[in-house]
Amino acid sequence: MIYVACGSIMAVIGIIWLISPAKKPNRIYGYLSYLAQVNKDSFKFAQRRASLYCILFGLIQVVIGLIIHYLNWDRYFLIWLLTFYLFILLPIVFTEKSLKSFLSKRHELPHDYVDPDQVKRQRTKGFRDR
Repeated sequence: MIYVACGSIMAVIGIIWLISPAKKPNRIYGYLSYLAQVNKDSFKFAQRRASLYCILFGLIQVVIGLIIHYLNWDRYFLIWLLTFYLFILLPIVFTEKSLKSFLSKRHELPHDYVDPDQVKRQRTKGFRDR
């Protein structure tokens, strides 16, 4: 039932964000990231896209939770407890990918932006990475 509970909360948050999106960046309400703060258009785009992804993945999570319950797989609670957080991360990942694509098409991607998938660390002598 953890999928149903978490999915319901995510869907409700997505609906609230869709009805009343954040007007300006703040740490309490709305979607906030480096790419979302590039300009007003990217912030507005991020709010809408994050709300839609929260609704989508929340509903997927509720459906998975109901399937688990009706198949009587509730006794594998530890597996569901260890995997439900992935659905919390997916809206963030997909929103960031959409934002990167949105800003790239408009040629507004910040010059200091580093794609997280392209980061390569060089090993140095000792314990620190460069």
